Amino acid sequence: MTQPKNSLPDRIISFIKSDQSSQEDLEVAFNQLTCDIFAYQFAKNQPYRLLAQQQRRTPMTIKHWQDVPRMPIQAFKQMTLSTEDISQSADIFYSSGTTDPVHKSQHYLSRLDVWETAMKQGFKQYVMGKRQKITILSLFPDQVANPHSSLSRYINTAIATFGTPDSQVLFRDGAIAMAALKGALDHARTTHQPVLLIGASFSYVHLLDALATSDQRYPLPEGSIVFDTGGFKGQARTISMTTLYTQLSEFFNVPRAHIINMFGMTEISSQCYDGNLLLDNDEQPFTFDKVVPAWVRIQILDATDLKPATKGEPGILAYYDLANWDTCLAILTEDLAVETDVGFQLIGRVNGAAARGCSIAVDELMKSQALGERS
Repeated sequence: MTQPKNSLPDRIISFIKSDQSSQEDLEVAFNQLTCDIFAYQFAKNQPYRLLAQQQRRTPMTIKHWQDVPRMPIQAFKQMTLSTEDISQSADIFYSSGTTDPVHKSQHYLSRLDVWETAMKQGFKQYVMGKRQKITILSLFPDQVANPHSSLSRYINTAIATFGTPDSQVLFRDGAIAMAALKGALDHARTTHQPVLLIGASFSYVHLLDALATSDQRYPLPEGSIVFDTGGFKGQARTISMTTLYTQLSEFFNVPRAHIINMFGMTEISSQCYDGNLLLDNDEQPFTFDKVVPAWVRIQILDATDLKPATKGEPGILAYYDLANWDTCLAILTEDLAVETDVGFQLIGRVNGAAARGCSIAVDELMKSQALGERS
């Protein structure tokens, strides 16, 4: 798809790469881009436009990013949310379908450069720090085995951009290639080269289970990182994050400060990371709160009425991602979180009584689509 110079996606790429001179300049630029993206999506994304009109919000009335209508994340399972011709998509991400195998989220990317810029910029800032390259060992399927997985594309992009020649995917034929993994870890110890292990939470659970019968440990070279991309949802067995990270720290002799977790979803284009590696590299006290990149904003909303929650109080996470320029800029997730001075802490999934706000949002969405069909 050909885009004119200074097109909306090119402006977003420039913003993601830019180093704003002040927080005020950053906010002004973010707000302007948000309004322009909303106007574009209002014109080109019919389900989103109908929702906005139901809420009496238009490009003429939206003046601030917090006023942009939030699309309930469930809509990605039920509707085609794209501003471009989906037959010309550069890629399509599908959710795993662990909670609803029949209705999987679909995220259409009309071009990959915006997504790749956001991914690389975030990975460089929050994972790599001062490093240029590191040996990346993946415990998750690659794009060949999992062609429409956002995480598989993420890992392939990380290896291609930041990985040394020794980097490799060690998930093959539906399982972790244990012999190859042990060989790669032995090689790292012999050469004293740090590695970055990356995989979903359940990958590490299976790895620890497979090695539980052995007394052997694999202490990694100094500077190594264990990267948990998340994803316990729908798995047969779960353990707490604290327990998992304690076991990983002991097994690989990696300090807790070098174990990082990421917040990412099929429906969004940008990720948020624990702040521990970022701040550790700057020789500051580290934190495990999620840090929000410059091209993303969040709101924590009261679970009953979707009004802004008091800081420090749990609520539903709303996510505003400039890199979602060709789907929906603002998304109401199903995650409970608490805002902190650094960013936010995830608590868990919305359920039970706490789901009332999400139900209201979905009801409003369905009403807007029904009215649109009758008009």
